[in-house]
Amino acid sequence: MMGTIKERAWEGVLKTGLLVLDIDWIRGFLIRRMERHLWRTVVEEAQDSLRTAQELKFCFVRNLLWTTDNHLRKGWLSKEVFHKMVRVFARGVLIEDIEYRERQRLKGKDFPTPCFIVISPTQLCNLRCPGCYASSDASSRLSLPYRVVSRVIDEKTKFWHSHFTVISGGEPFMWKSEGKDILDLAEEHNTNFFMVYTNGTLIDERVAERLARLGNFTPVISVEGFEENTDKRRGRGTFKKVLKAFKILREFGVPFGISVVAQRHNWDEVTSWDFLRFFFDQEGAFYGWLFQYMPIGRGYTLETMVGPEERLEMFRRNVEAIKAGYNYIDFWNQGPMTDGCLAGGRSGGYFYIDWKGDVMPCVFIPYRLDNILEVYRKGGTLDDVLASPLFERIRQWQKDYALGKPARERGNLIMPCPIRDHHEVMWQTLEELQVQPTDEAAKEALADEAYHRGLIDYDRKLSQLLDPIWEEEFKGDGILSGELKST
Repeated sequence: MMGTIKERAWEGVLKTGLLVLDIDWIRGFLIRRMERHLWRTVVEEAQDSLRTAQELKFCFVRNLLWTTDNHLRKGWLSKEVFHKMVRVFARGVLIEDIEYRERQRLKGKDFPTPCFIVISPTQLCNLRCPGCYASSDASSRLSLPYRVVSRVIDEKTKFWHSHFTVISGGEPFMWKSEGKDILDLAEEHNTNFFMVYTNGTLIDERVAERLARLGNFTPVISVEGFEENTDKRRGRGTFKKVLKAFKILREFGVPFGISVVAQRHNWDEVTSWDFLRFFFDQEGAFYGWLFQYMPIGRGYTLETMVGPEERLEMFRRNVEAIKAGYNYIDFWNQGPMTDGCLAGGRSGGYFYIDWKGDVMPCVFIPYRLDNILEVYRKGGTLDDVLASPLFERIRQWQKDYALGKPARERGNLIMPCPIRDHHEVMWQTLEELQVQPTDEAAKEALADEAYHRGLIDYDRKLSQLLDPIWEEEFKGDGILSGELKST
């Protein structure tokens, strides 16, 4: 009874607050007040932390506030979608989920509570991109049943108080199972906020109209730079289809992001100011994820990776972009913002389930010990997956490297990835645990001595460049100017 009364009281406060936030000048005033509060709590009052990392976390949240206000003023974010985002994402994911994990930590609970799951319900895709991590194409018939995907979301919401779900692929908008699709999944699980990676070519007015009604779904659309590089990898005409999807989503007030793969030939373009101004300021991307090419999947090769010197320059540019107000995050270089590697189901992290049900520590570690279909057939649950020896080994490495150490003793979190930045550690782990590759490319890579030696050499050169940056800039006094600190 008391819980019901409390919920009704919260709902009343929320409704009143949203009406107030709809007024531009009041919202702007409140955002400025929130910025000062965030700076104090995230940076100045943070305990046992590295100031530079905390400043970047502050910038990320501040940028979300700025972008929300800007898109509401321009009409790129509808008020109806904004209201649902506040209820589901801001309240559920950013407040209640984080508070739950903190309560578990203070109680001394050792069992991990992941923040989210990445799940790819299908390998089917209408494109066939070179270097695709999932080796997806239109010929694949591998998909998970709707009831299994729905159960996964039910369990992680119930077990870990997790209300954030990431969908990848394949192309999620091509998934059909038991008469339902990806939008039906978001509608059924309306207390979860869905971030869905897509090539964007199947987003039309009908899809956008339904997304606007749902309000708990944001598409992340893949680009490789401007038209030449995007069409070179994704097929002629793809760039124009993506721009059309952007336009439709803006018209319906649906927030969307971009997903970018930086390779040796395009890293300079996708980290340029021209790129940022076009996709964020002109086309209206709400946020963006910058993934450096990982040598896994179709036609994997070390030659396509950005080199150590280029990665350092990417780091420099990304820090400047974040400071300037762009929600554009370099997935590896900004490891300090997430306190390191998120893989293996750590608290605040995630793990990955693919279209066969194979359960992996990360999208970019294509090796497994468990399969969710087998776990369910044996009467198990997601919690049984978290107890996997592979996951436990990765979580132990995370603790030994950074998470379990005082801030100033942590390893270099600009190099957070065990399979890419500390490959020798992961290679040894995979061999000792006799893991199963999840596809032929992973099987080939596991037995490829030159591949492993090449990555180990890459890590050595990268460490020589980035370790001094970590010691001097992240263990120092911070990176933001006095003018920005005083906002």
